[in-house]
Amino acid sequence: MSKSKRTAKPPIDNRLLDTAIEQFGRKGLEGASTREIAKAAQTAMSSITYHYGGKDGLYLAAARHIGEKVKERFAPLLAAAPDPDGLSAAAAAAQLAAMIDSLMGLLLSPEAAAWSRFIVREQAEPTRAFTIIWEEFQSGLSAYLVKLVLRASNGRWKPAEAKLRAVTLFGQVLVFRVARATALRVTGWEDIGAAQAAEIRRALQSNLRAILTAS
Repeated sequence: MSKSKRTAKPPIDNRLLDTAIEQFGRKGLEGASTREIAKAAQTAMSSITYHYGGKDGLYLAAARHIGEKVKERFAPLLAAAPDPDGLSAAAAAAQLAAMIDSLMGLLLSPEAAAWSRFIVREQAEPTRAFTIIWEEFQSGLSAYLVKLVLRASNGRWKPAEAKLRAVTLFGQVLVFRVARATALRVTGWEDIGAAQAAEIRRALQSNLRAILTAS
């Protein structure tokens, strides 16, 4: 047997990373316990040390796992997406609407709940984990959205203005995940199911049209 085969690490169990994301999202880096994470993931404590070197390494790996999962959802969409520079303003607006709709679908999915708790903590107090998340998917997705907004404006806005508009569009989608409890209280909904998602979609598309036609 070759040396490389003798020393190769066994495959990482995604259950450990998913559990870590859940625990870190709820308790933060300092509050989460690697012992509890290992117990909940039904694995040995030594697996955390072996694969990640300890809690800090596991935290960064959890951030990378989130980035990879989101990128899996959006990479095919971005790969097939048209270049904004070659689109008319109307086509760019339509493509932007499709991207916002896909983003909403992801954020309202059950799996995004744990990711969001983790990311919200990193928004409040960014660490190296935020850089990982940003580089994994947020950077590319944000850049594409800004290009679409800029093209949809048909020359009315400068890049700085397009960036601000893109952030407001992103925020309108994000609020239904990161401020879900507030959204439910304001709307009077008990939960966000298919009917509620359709209402959100209608409102977002209406807001998008208003933002793109504003001066």
